[in-house]
Amino acid sequence: MSSHAPLQMIRADIRVRAFQRWMGSRRLQDADHAMHCLLTECFGELAPKPFRAIFPRDGGGGRDDDGAANKGTLYGYGTADVDALRDAAAAFACPLQSQIIPADGLDGKLMPAEWPAGKRLGFEVRIRPTRRLKRLSGATERPGTAERRRTVERDAFLMQALDDTRKTRNRQAVYEEWLRERLQKCGAAGLESATLQSFQRSRAYRKRNAAHIEGPDALMRGELMVADGAAFANLLQQGIGRHRAYGYGMLLLRPAGSSIRR
Repeated sequence: MSSHAPLQMIRADIRVRAFQRWMGSRRLQDADHAMHCLLTECFGELAPKPFRAIFPRDGGGGRDDDGAANKGTLYGYGTADVDALRDAAAAFACPLQSQIIPADGLDGKLMPAEWPAGKRLGFEVRIRPTRRLKRLSGATERPGTAERRRTVERDAFLMQALDDTRKTRNRQAVYEEWLRERLQKCGAAGLESATLQSFQRSRAYRKRNAAHIEGPDALMRGELMVADGAAFANLLQQGIGRHRAYGYGMLLLRPAGSSIRR
């Protein structure tokens, strides 16, 4: 991360009903894919990534005290500040998109430039804990040609359950190991503890009219210890795991030992 482009944390209101209308107008089936498209179209290369969109538990059907549609919340990391994002949205967003993320609902702050090694932090992160598997795709149509291999994603928990050489463990243990590996691989932090807060299997669409990808959608909370300050700052900016452009992998931080209320 360059010194002239400090990391910003962005927070924005999401007008849920306007977002749902826009998804319908574009025939988008997956809210994560839709939010990716929305941010890209409104902000271009300035769009925060990774990001996390948090929607009301009732699906957005309720209304606020002022009669406005129920709100969700968008968090994101990026190098563009609020003024730059507002300027981009003023130039590129259509009127309905401007209703979804109103300019006056955008806020931001600078993230710390340095993270001391040994510092303990609480965190929350939405992840898609998958591992990549190479599989034979079958013989080609031309005689004499070799079988081809293709790479597919599989739920990390299901993959370990198929491994006869390893003792079967519960889902939380597998996902905790998956998260620990990714923190250690980049040298950013060590995982102190992690708890699986929620889990579901979801269908994800990454291109319009393309086949869906089914996989795990997990929310984990815990504590970590910073191992390398520069690597940790880069981890915040890059996110954890795959599908970071679609609402996964953003580390939301809190003081160690405190609880999260959102």
